[in-house]
Amino acid sequence: MSFRSVSFSAVAAGILLFASHAAAQGIVMDKSAEAREPDAAKKPTPRTADGHPDLSGVWHHFFMQGEYKALKPGESATFEFSVAGPGAKDLNTRFTQPVYKPELVAKVKDLDDHQNQTDPTLRCTAPGIPRLGPPNQIVQTSGQVVFLYTDLAGEFFRIIPTNNPAHRSDLEESYNGDAVGRWDGDTLVVDTNNFVDETWMGDNGLFHSEKMRVIERLTRKGDTIKYEVTVEDPVVLAKPWVMDPRTLVLQHDILEQAPPCVDKDASHLTDLSHHGNNR
Repeated sequence: MSFRSVSFSAVAAGILLFASHAAAQGIVMDKSAEAREPDAAKKPTPRTADGHPDLSGVWHHFFMQGEYKALKPGESATFEFSVAGPGAKDLNTRFTQPVYKPELVAKVKDLDDHQNQTDPTLRCTAPGIPRLGPPNQIVQTSGQVVFLYTDLAGEFFRIIPTNNPAHRSDLEESYNGDAVGRWDGDTLVVDTNNFVDETWMGDNGLFHSEKMRVIERLTRKGDTIKYEVTVEDPVVLAKPWVMDPRTLVLQHDILEQAPPCVDKDASHLTDLSHHGNNR
C-alpha cells in the first residue's frame, strides 16, 4: 500500500500512530523490493503468444527506504526517505518537479500552502493520473491491458486497448482519462488524454488543465518493469514534465483490497505534516 495524502480513514490514522511511535524509536522502513531481489532483472522475460513481453502480475513499487526523524516536543512525525542502494539521494532532490509557466507559480504555491482545504483527495476524490502512480497489478490479453490500483483513496482500474491506437471522440472527460496503448518494440506505450481538471498531478498543489496528456512507458526485463512517465500540458506547464523512472518488481502474492475512503477527518488536519508523500 502506498503512503500518500488521502482522506484519513481509521486505517490511515493507524499508520500515523505507527509513524509517531516509529519516529521516537528511529525505525528504518523496509528496503525496496529491488534491493531484496537484486537478480530480478536477470530472470527470463516471459512473453505472450503474440511475442510481446507479458506484463501480467502484481508489481511492487514502494521502492524507497525511509527513516523516521527523532521527534522534538511539539513536532509532527515525518518520513525522511531516500532511494535504497549506492548513490542514494534525498527524496526532495531526486524527484523532478514540473516547471509551471511563470504566471502560474503563485497559484501552485497557494494551493500548496492550503493543501488541507484544496487537496481533492482529502475529500475522497480519485487521485487521477499520474498521481495514482504505477499500477499495482496488470492483466494483459491479446487486445488490451488492464491496470488495477489499490489505494487509500479507493480501488481504481483502467482498461487500455492495444489493438486500436486512436482515442475515442465520444467520451466525457474523466479522472483517469481516455487511454490507448501501442507496442514500441518491447515497450508498452500508454497515451492518455481527455481529463477533467479536478485532480492534481501530485502532492503540493500540482494542478493541471483539461488539456493534460500523460504518456507512460512500461518495459519488462526479467521480473522487473521500468516505468516512465511524461506529462504534457501546454496550458499550465512551461515544458513537458519528465518524471523520474521507477522500477517495479514482480510479487508472488494477491493484490490487497483497499480500505474504504471515509471523509471525516480532513476538517481536523491542522498542519501539512501528512503531505509530501511522493509515489
